[in-house]
Amino acid sequence: MTGYYASVEIENALGNARDLIEAELTDSEKDTDLIGLFMAAFKEALKDPDLTLEAVVKEEHGTRYTADDVRRWWDGWS
Repeated sequence: MTGYYASVEIENALGNARDLIEAELTDSEKDTDLIGLFMAAFKEALKDPDLTLEAVVKEEHGTRYTADDVRRWWDGWS
């Protein structure tokens, strides 16, 4: 698997895995946010193995939030 088809298959597999975990195990916003961040990190790591949290947050949230915003959210979870 290379190129476009590999990326489509990876995207589908990640989506299916997310849906399964959210349906079977996740009942909190914190878990859902973490899954979203992980998926964004995984996709960014495929493009750039030296990824940063800033790149991950930009992939997941665009310019709406910064990495510092996300760090503050995590500090606030109990």
